[in-house]
Amino acid sequence: MSDVNWHGHDFAFRLRIDVEHVESERYTGDYRLTRVSVVNLLDLLAEMNVRVSFCVLGITAELFPNLIHDIVDAGHEVYGHGMYHEPAFAGRPYREQRHEMLRMRQSIADACGVEVEGIGCPHHGMADEDTLRAAADVGVTYVESRIRGTDSPIPIWRDVEGTDKEVLVPGGLGQGASDYTDRRPFWADLHEEAFSPTGARRKWMAMIDWARENRLMAGLVVHPWMLMINPGEVQVVKDVIRYAVDEGCWMATVGGLIELAGSSRGAGGRGDLGSSSASFDIARFRV
Repeated sequence: MSDVNWHGHDFAFRLRIDVEHVESERYTGDYRLTRVSVVNLLDLLAEMNVRVSFCVLGITAELFPNLIHDIVDAGHEVYGHGMYHEPAFAGRPYREQRHEMLRMRQSIADACGVEVEGIGCPHHGMADEDTLRAAADVGVTYVESRIRGTDSPIPIWRDVEGTDKEVLVPGGLGQGASDYTDRRPFWADLHEEAFSPTGARRKWMAMIDWARENRLMAGLVVHPWMLMINPGEVQVVKDVIRYAVDEGCWMATVGGLIELAGSSRGAGGRGDLGSSSASFDIARFRV
C-alpha cells in the first residue's frame, strides 16, 4: 500500500479528455462532433464542480481556438497531445519530433495563452528516447507515454540519454483505462464488442475501488467524439466522476502531479526512489 499524500487525499483519480477532431472525422465522418461534445462536457463538469485535464491536439487548437480558450476559462487544465496525431512519435527522427512539439506548444498557446507543461503522447503513448529529448528541449516537463517509472506510485524524474536534462514520466504502479468503440478495428484485441455501459461502469468503478484500497492513482481517458456515438457513455462518465469524488479522491492534474514529484525530491535532486534505485520500463497496457 502506498503512503503518498495525494494533495491531502488518500488516493487519486485522473480524468483525461482527448480533444482530437481528426479522430472524430476518421471514425464518424464529422470532425464537428468533437466541438459539440466538448461544449456539452464543459456544462456537465461545471454542474458537478469538477476540474479535469484536457489533452489537446495542436491542429485542433488551430481549428477551434475559442473552444480551447473556453476550456481554460472554465478552470480546466490543458496540455498537449501532439500536433496531428499521425504518425506516432516513436521511431521518428529527433528533429521531426522536436518540430512537432514546438508547433503543438505554439498552437495551444495562441489559442488560449497557456504554454503547456506536459504532453500525452498519441497512439496509446508510443514514444522513445528522442521523444523525451525533444520534450526536454522545448520546455515540456511531463511526458505521458509507455515509458514509466516501474516501481513508483507518482511521476519520477528520468535522465534523458546523452544530455544533462531530465523529464518527468508517469509512475508505473497506477491503473489506467479508456473508453472504447467497435469503430476502431485495431482495438479489436481489447474490445471485441461495442461499448457496454454496464461493463464500463463496473470496470471503471472497480478501478477506483482498487486505487482507494491501495492509496494509488487510477486514470481514465475519455474521447469526446465517443461520447456522441456510444449510447449511455455520458451517464457512465458522470456516475464514475461522482463515485470517485464521493469516495474521497484527489482529481489529479498534470500540474498537480508535477508539484507532487517536485515535493518528493530528495537532497540529491531526484525523487524518493533516487537515481540509483529507479528503474524504467515500457508499459504494456493501453490508456
